[in-house]
Amino acid sequence: MKRSLAHAIASQPVDPVHRALVRARRARKKGQARHEVHALREACAHEEWDATLWTMLGAACMRQQRWDEAAAALRHALWLRERTDEPKRAMVTRKLLGLAQRGAGVSTTLPFRR
Repeated sequence: MKRSLAHAIASQPVDPVHRALVRARRARKKGQARHEVHALREACAHEEWDATLWTMLGAACMRQQRWDEAAAALRHALWLRERTDEPKRAMVTRKLLGLAQRGAGVSTTLPFRR
């Protein structure tokens, strides 16, 4: 019993961002959209310079039809993408931002293809 408990504790992620991402993925699997968004917000608060996290938050908000929050997260992600000179990823983020600003219905899988 002690060995399995020690193994379980040792395998727990230590990084708060990683922990938040694990919680977000678990919540999404269970269909708990509010918990997913909350965990992604926490991850973004810990790692505010990570455009991927902000894009994930924007996509999660879009799935919940929280258009204003999605647009704000995607604007921040776009700013980070442009700042780090990632033109292809910035283009995708710009498309997502356009969808969020129009309040369009969005598929639950990313990336989008039209």
